[in-house]
Amino acid sequence: MLVMTFHLGAYAWQAPLSTAGRAFDAAAAYPDLFAWTWFGWIGVELFFVISGFVIAYSAEHATARTFLRSRLLRLVPAVWICATLTVLVSLAIGRMGSVRHVLRAYLDCALFVPVEPWLDGVYWTLGVEIAFYGLVFALLGFGRFRSIGPVCAVVGGASTFFWCATLAVPNLAALAANRVAELTLLRHGCFFALGVFLWLSLVKGLTAGRLCVIALCAVGALVEIGDAAASFLVQMGRSEGPLLPRVVFAGCVLMIVASVLGNAWLRARLGQTGCTLARRLGLMTYPLYLLHNVNGAALIHRLVSAGVPPYAALAAACCAMLLLSFAVMRGAEPVVRARLSTGLDRIGLDRPLRAEGRPVPGL
Repeated sequence: MLVMTFHLGAYAWQAPLSTAGRAFDAAAAYPDLFAWTWFGWIGVELFFVISGFVIAYSAEHATARTFLRSRLLRLVPAVWICATLTVLVSLAIGRMGSVRHVLRAYLDCALFVPVEPWLDGVYWTLGVEIAFYGLVFALLGFGRFRSIGPVCAVVGGASTFFWCATLAVPNLAALAANRVAELTLLRHGCFFALGVFLWLSLVKGLTAGRLCVIALCAVGALVEIGDAAASFLVQMGRSEGPLLPRVVFAGCVLMIVASVLGNAWLRARLGQTGCTLARRLGLMTYPLYLLHNVNGAALIHRLVSAGVPPYAALAAACCAMLLLSFAVMRGAEPVVRARLSTGLDRIGLDRPLRAEGRPVPGL
């Protein structure tokens, strides 16, 4: 929701060359919402922290084979479905480049090509996620998952050292925008490492060393957020400072910690129905992230062109993206996942057994 309100409420109308901006096509402006939406891009950084926690947790009792299978079944169906919906909208509105360009970008998304062109700007994060998955996969493949702490301490430490160095040598920050810096986790390694060490500390036990790594990675994360804030503000011609996104990020990380520590309490009070709803909301976030940007912006343009007031069009587009994400999560995704699962069985990446009463990792 942070990312969606940022893209549709602040970014699309102020970044006309972005994929959201081209779909939006200057349909409206929302200056009154800027103060409440401009920092929503931190949802991506927060997701990297959550990913570090969840992937470390789910991979602990996995093999390289079962981990690979679980990641394929989690990532691929939503991308194939959502990219197909987005390419149809992109071709229909005719503002996203030539047909050849759009189709090539669609193919790159469907094949998880980690470099541009992207059908939708949000796909940049998938390559970064897969880079982290590759690190975990390598540890599992070499039978060294127990080393995830030291390895992620190095990754997070290198990322933090880089960001701290940018404070002394500002020109270094330009390197962070390079795709190589993203795919090698130089830019975002501190966020993944923060998530891994939150898992180690909250599940395995807090130690002085783990607390030091958490503090180190938190410093790197806050410096990176400052750089990202400056970049977005320059693009949008604004002058707000980085304090607000840093405070919101820190507050959300504390909420992650509280949710883990209070998990039993939450489950008891939510009950089975509430827990099921919470899980479905969680599963909706992936298709919502993939769908909202270009499709939401295009819908706002269409509604405003039809005479709908801009703010009503924004609200309608956000609701439509939520409903569409629910439909993908509950209807289309399970069908594609089942067929992909069957295909993986046929090529020998068969279904793993359940172990120690735990759910199949990642599913």
